[in-house]
Amino acid sequence: MKKLVLLLFLSSFSCKKEAVQPAPATTRQVNTAHLNSLYQTVKLASNGAEVGTVAIYSEAPDYRLVTDGDEGFTCVDDVARAAIFWLAEPDFATNTDKQGKHKLATEFLLQLQAPAGDAGAGYFYNFLWPDKTINKTYKTSVAEANFWSWRALWALSEAYPTYQKSDPTFAARMRTAMDRVVANMLRDFGSKPKDYTFIKGLQIPKWLPFGSGTDQAAIMLLGLANYQQIAPNAANLALIDQLAAGILVMQQGDAAKFPYGAFLSFENGWHAYAADQAYALLRVGKQLNKPDWITAARKEIDNFYPYLLKEGFLESFSVETRDGGVGLLQSNKFPQIAYGIRPMIWATMEAYDQTKDTKYRDLAKQLYGWFGGKNAAGTVMYDPATGRGYDGLLSTTRINQNAGAESTIESLWAAQKIN
Repeated sequence: MKKLVLLLFLSSFSCKKEAVQPAPATTRQVNTAHLNSLYQTVKLASNGAEVGTVAIYSEAPDYRLVTDGDEGFTCVDDVARAAIFWLAEPDFATNTDKQGKHKLATEFLLQLQAPAGDAGAGYFYNFLWPDKTINKTYKTSVAEANFWSWRALWALSEAYPTYQKSDPTFAARMRTAMDRVVANMLRDFGSKPKDYTFIKGLQIPKWLPFGSGTDQAAIMLLGLANYQQIAPNAANLALIDQLAAGILVMQQGDAAKFPYGAFLSFENGWHAYAADQAYALLRVGKQLNKPDWITAARKEIDNFYPYLLKEGFLESFSVETRDGGVGLLQSNKFPQIAYGIRPMIWATMEAYDQTKDTKYRDLAKQLYGWFGGKNAAGTVMYDPATGRGYDGLLSTTRINQNAGAESTIESLWAAQKIN
C-alpha cells in the first residue's frame, strides 16, 4: 500500500455528522468523472510508446494532481485497478471511451514489465517519473515479487479473453507477459516447503509472500486462477492449492471465539486493507470445486464482518494465543480507508452470487453504508456527485479529503459491485 496511507494526517479536515445525505440506494452510484480527471495518456521516454496512466495523488481543495518525490506520478497498482474497473463496466462492450482507456492502461502494464537482463526480469516495475522514465530503484517500485506484480497479472488475465477475440496480436503480447510472470511465481513459490514458524503462540506458514502474507496470496490466487483457464498446467494448479492452504492456516476463531473466523493478513496481525482472502477463496473455490475454501470464506463473512460492523470497523489488530484460544494484543480503529472496506463488499456479494441468499446482499449493503456516511465520523467517504473517493477516515471528527487513485477506484469498485 502506498505511502499515502502512512501520511493521512498531513491533509485532514473536520467533518459534521449532521451533514450526511447518502444517495438513494436504488440509484447507480458509479460516477467516473473524477477517475477521468486522474487519467492521462503519455509517451514513454524509452521508446515513445503511448500508455494510459492514472495519477496517484489528488489533493483537496482543488483536486490538483500531485507527484511523489520518491515514487512518481502513476503506478501499476492503480492503473491495474482502473483497467479491471473499466472492463467490468456494464457498457464496456459499447463504450469506446472506456475501451480506449482500458487498452492504453493495459499497454502501460505491458511496458512496465522488467525485460530480460534487468534485475527481477518478468516481474513489474511500479512507478513512472514525471519525465516518463520508469522508476527502477525505489523500494515500492522495483521489479519483484510484490503487490504490483500480482495486480498486473490479475488485470492482464481478466482482460486477455476480450482481446483474444478483438485484437489477437495484442492478446499475444499479453499472453507472453503472463507466461513470464507466472514462470517467476512458479520458480519462487512453487517449490517452497510447507514449513511453519510460531509467533505469539500461533502457527504461521512460511511459504506465502514474505512468509505469511495472505493479503498478497489472495491477489496471486485471482491472477493464477484466471491463468489456469488460459493455460492449464499441473504446476500452476499446485501453486494455487499451496497458496490457498497457507491462507486457510491463517484463519482464526469461529462464530463464538475471537477473531470470529478472520484471516490474519501477516504473521499474528490483521489489517483491513488488501483483505481479499475471502473473495479470492470464494471465486477460485467455485472455479476449482473446492468446497472447503468456500466454507472457510463464508465463515469469515458470516461472523467476522458483522463483528466489524458492530465495532464501527477497525483498521488493524494483532493477536496471541491465550487460555487455549486467541486473545487480542492491540487494535487500531483508524485510519479507515476505502481499500479496507471494498474487499468485504466484494466477498459478501460473491457469496450472494453463489448462494442467492439475501442475507449476503443485505450485509453487503450495510458494509457499503460506510461510503455513504454510516461510519464513525458520520460523513460521506465517496461522493457519487463528483466520483471522488476520499483518502481516509482519521477519527470520529476528521477525514482526509484528498481523493487519490487508490481511494477513488476502490470506492468505484464498491459502488460497481453493490449496484
